Parts: sequence; C-alpha cells; structure tokens
Amino acid sequence: MSNEKKKHISLAQMYHPKVAAEVSRRQLLQSGVSLTGYMSMASLFGQRALAQSAFPVQRRLVWINMRGGWDILEITDPKPASTSGIDMTYDWGLAPQLSNGTDRVGRWLTRLASQQGDDMLVVRGLNMGTTSHMAGSVYMDTGILSNAGNVNSASIPAIVASESDATIPIIQLNGGSDPITDRGLLNPVSVVRAQNLELYRSMYPDTDETLNQKLLMLDHLNNSIAKAQAVQGENDRLTDLSNAQAKVRVQFENDVGAKLALTDEDRAPFTVDAPTTLNSGQSDPFALALKMLKNDLVSCVNLGIGGFDTHANQERSMQPIVERFDYLLSTFMTELRSAGQLDNTLIVVYSDFGRTPKVNTRNGRDHWPFGGALMLGGGINGGRAVGVTDDDLRAVNVNTTTGLEDSSGITLKPTHLGGSVLELTLGSSYLQYRSYLESIPALTQLKS
Repeated sequence: MSNEKKKHISLAQMYHPKVAAEVSRRQLLQSGVSLTGYMSMASLFGQRALAQSAFPVQRRLVWINMRGGWDILEITDPKPASTSGIDMTYDWGLAPQLSNGTDRVGRWLTRLASQQGDDMLVVRGLNMGTTSHMAGSVYMDTGILSNAGNVNSASIPAIVASESDATIPIIQLNGGSDPITDRGLLNPVSVVRAQNLELYRSMYPDTDETLNQKLLMLDHLNNSIAKAQAVQGENDRLTDLSNAQAKVRVQFENDVGAKLALTDEDRAPFTVDAPTTLNSGQSDPFALALKMLKNDLVSCVNLGIGGFDTHANQERSMQPIVERFDYLLSTFMTELRSAGQLDNTLIVVYSDFGRTPKVNTRNGRDHWPFGGALMLGGGINGGRAVGVTDDDLRAVNVNTTTGLEDSSGITLKPTHLGGSVLELTLGSSYLQYRSYLESIPALTQLKS
C-alpha cells in the first residue's frame, strides 16, 4: 500500500477484519480525528470514568431552578396574618403543614407537604443582596454574589460532577440553569444538554448487528493502539484514545442509548391524577431525569420551571405553575423512594430571589432581596424549617445548629446553602478548596 493511500485510508477500511496491514502511529493519530463522534461522546459522558476521585460523590444532586424570582409567601414562608409590612392574600389555614411537623409551606404545595414532608427541609430568610435576575441566579448557582452576574467560579452542580465517575456526570434538561463549568474546577467536566440529546442517542447502536459492528471496530482500534504503543512507547495522545474507546465500549455494551430515550412506561407515573394543565413538555424532563437516576447514569441533573417573573395578577399566574410543580416533584420523589434511591439523591429547589411583602396596584408582587429554598431527599432530617423572616419579610439572624432565631447568630445566604450542598454530596473535606462557601449544621443534619 502506497504512502499516499495510507494517508487517506478510511475508518471503515482501517478497522475492517480483512485489513491485516499494521497501522502506523501517524495514521492512528490521524484516524483519531475521524473518530470525533465517538471520542467526543466519551469526553462528554464519563470523562473521568477510569480515574479514582479523591472526593467520590456521596449523593447525586438534582438542581432545580424556578426561574424568575418566586413569591416566598406562596412557597417557603407563608405568614399567619397580614402585618404593617406584609399583605397576606389568603387564609393561613390553607398553608399545609409538613407531615409529622409543625412548619408550613405555601398553599399550593399540598402533595409535597403531605407525601414528602418527612424528607423536606424548608430554607427561609436567604439574604440575596440583589434583585437582579442574573445576579440572583448566579449567586444561588455558585455561592458568589456579583451584581454583573459574572463570577470566576464553577457552579455547585459542576463542582459535584467534576468528582463523578458516572457515565454522564452532569446533564442540563429543559429549564435547568446552564452550569458554569470552565472555572475553578479541580477536574474537567463537560455538560450534556437537552438540545443535543437526539444527536447523542443517534450515536449508539440500536440493533444487535450494529452493536457487534461497532464493538468490532473498537476491537481493531484497541489492537492498533497496542501495536503503536509497542513500537513508539506510551504517550498522552495514545493513552487518551485508549481510555476514550474503553468508555465508549462500556456505554455501547450497557445500552446507554436506550436509557436516554423515554417510553410510554417511563412517562406513566407522571400521568396518574395529573393536573389538567400539565403537558408532556413539562413532565418529560422529570421522567427522563428519573430514568437516568434509576439507571445510575448520572450524578447531577439541572432542571427548571419558568414563569415566576410576574408583577401582576399574582394568584392567577402562580397557581397553575406551582400546582404542576407540586405534582411533578412529589411524583419524582415517590418514584425515587420506591426504587430505594431517594436517600442517595439530594434535590435542591431555588429561585433568583423573592417577591415583595406588599402587593402592588396590579395585585402583584415585585422583586425582593430575600429568598428561600427547598432541600429534599438525600437522607436529610426533614419535616422542619431552617431560617426566619420578620414581619417585614426580612431575614433575621439564626443559630447555625438549630436554624432558629438567634441575635448572636448569622444571616443565611446562598453561600451557606452551597457549602452545605457540597458537604452532603462530596464531604466536608472538599470545602477546603471552596473557601468562599460555608456549610452549617442546620442544613446538613441527617436522619438518625
């Protein structure tokens, strides 16, 4: 075979069983470029799958962004009555109590309160320090406040994913915030995004014949790498190529492609007694996240629900959105619990900031620099609330261990939420690398 022909050898020819000629190192490295599809898939999925993490993920993380700034009076912080600083628009008795607890949540979270209350921690009085959508969202995502919305740090989900050996370290599904992954990570991580899922699925074999063909191709690639290493010695590029083919092989053999697609059976739990306003575009991301978690494919999932940026007709706008979320998240948790995977999956729900305690002239509420969050599952000690707001809906100092009002305590911030999430997912020793985050016992208590 001439040198010119060797330069232009096709991938199919190179790995066809009838081709017995030894492949040169130059050709092998050139062919690696032709393998962009498969090797990029290995880079995106399980980039560190063959490495031993110093901080293995203890709990998977589901990071849910309620975009637009939610009304904490309707979610995390219902009040018993109007005050000089607060306009209540509904009866306190409509706010359901957490099961086996005395704390309450917003009036439309009835399923979560009654069915998931034992595994639900309500976080109140988060001092956001901003009423900017971008800055508030980034603050919750990273634990760093920047009024410009730009920070030199990775997001909490990306940090967790960077220590993961999962097939898919992190996936961003419809509505989820886009993780900041290129800053401050100890280990690299790539993000699989919802808009590219069809492309990823198409790269996997869908029949036994196709699977065998692709495994045969990988066999020949592996043999060629071994020959090149025997002649040239080991080097980083050959090692990377070898690791990539090994990861792709595992994914092919474990039918990952099928596990990235939804069936009617996967969707079924989210159709039982569903709100009439719920559609598949809203439920499918939860169904897919559930499927990937149950199949141990993923360490982090970014989900989200929008529609909270409203300044008028608050009740009419919010009720259907919150009722759908209540149904979706409660169903999601019930299915995880049935699969024995709720205690190893931490769910965090947050928003950009809160809404004003006073109703405006359009019967709406405007931006407010105090917010709240929900922490669910993950084996946490639920049925309680951490954090306090006063009669003007402003955060007051709390004790770091009990979470109750304490004038000598601290004001809760997203910094404490982010640090506590990292302790629960990666362990407290990881926080030495994130000195700007602080974990507190009130947010990390586990069930006894």
